[in-house]
Amino acid sequence: MKAFDYQWINSDTALTRLCEQLSQEPAIALDTEFIRSRTYYPHLGLLQIADSRGIYLVDPLKITQSKPLTQLLTNSSIVKVIHACSEDLDVFQSTLGVLPASLFDTQIAAGFAGYGVSISYANLLRDIKGIDIPKQETRSNWLQRPLSDSQLNYATLDVAYLLDIYQILVEQLQQQKRIEWVESDCDAMVDKLRNTNHKESYYLRIKKAWKLKSHQLAVLQALCAWREQQAQTRNVPRSRVLKDSSLFDLARRLPNSMQQLKRIQDIQTRCIEASGQCLLTTIAEVLNTEVNDTSSYPAHLPKPLNAEQITILKQLKQRVSHIAATLNVPQELLIRKKDYEELIRSKEGSSEEKSEGHYHLPSSLTDWRQDIIGTALLDYLHTLKPSIDT
Repeated sequence: MKAFDYQWINSDTALTRLCEQLSQEPAIALDTEFIRSRTYYPHLGLLQIADSRGIYLVDPLKITQSKPLTQLLTNSSIVKVIHACSEDLDVFQSTLGVLPASLFDTQIAAGFAGYGVSISYANLLRDIKGIDIPKQETRSNWLQRPLSDSQLNYATLDVAYLLDIYQILVEQLQQQKRIEWVESDCDAMVDKLRNTNHKESYYLRIKKAWKLKSHQLAVLQALCAWREQQAQTRNVPRSRVLKDSSLFDLARRLPNSMQQLKRIQDIQTRCIEASGQCLLTTIAEVLNTEVNDTSSYPAHLPKPLNAEQITILKQLKQRVSHIAATLNVPQELLIRKKDYEELIRSKEGSSEEKSEGHYHLPSSLTDWRQDIIGTALLDYLHTLKPSIDT
């Protein structure tokens, strides 16, 4: 495998010069190497950048002024090309406090171009350019210094061909008239991450939360927010503070004493000793809410789809499968499970809507997807007999 030359950027002055150069480029390739196995926040170990002139490895352990980098990332006139960018976005947001503008995810683009769903960078590179790259350094220690020759070679290869792949995918997508699909989905992904507040919304991710009543959900939401704060402050994974199963059991049982706290599922003695009183206080504060203030409690979460709704879901999936096959696009890129369920449940809105048999597209299906699948799914739903309507 060819070894690529690179510039090692390990000073604020060198980074400023590099960012000035990169600001003149129409597109740049990006990748990150980080460690997160025992922390809440990812610890950035290396930032790889490529432009039309070369490859640059930025050592974040030596950088004290990140403003030039944040300005570069938020410059909307420069396309930021990243493959499978979800973790990289998390790194940028937590480390630099920004998310990139004008993002182009080559994994998403490859899916719409016909290369399959969630294709790896190595496989995409093999399919498009017939090049094999090693992946043995994926889990190595990126915080060590100096980095090994193998790590440096691996790091350069992750961006060396990315702009070439980008140009090829753009040409293919333009021919297929799908470039707007990619741009729309990339923008939506960044917006979703920007607007996500885990302290307020993490409780929605807890399994079986739909079984809880409103006051229990309010407790669960408060406990999730407490855990999020603890995990951030201590910089440890959420599960090191308290497991999801324990949060659910706390909200379900609503303990009011240390003795009752010890009966909670999966809760450890050290957690009870260190945080037991805080947990009991948090629960009590929610439950002591004045009656007139209970309107602030979260709404009941929807139950899992019933048998009739599952039948509808299967029928919708068959229609999407046919459309996806015609387009040579993975079904997963056209619609998510959450979208199916929201569409099916949309008839459960007001009683007036339900009597009229109205379904409504979720917002996630009102972009380019409305013409591709949204209208077709709505038309089908409105042909269903009342006996299987929800």
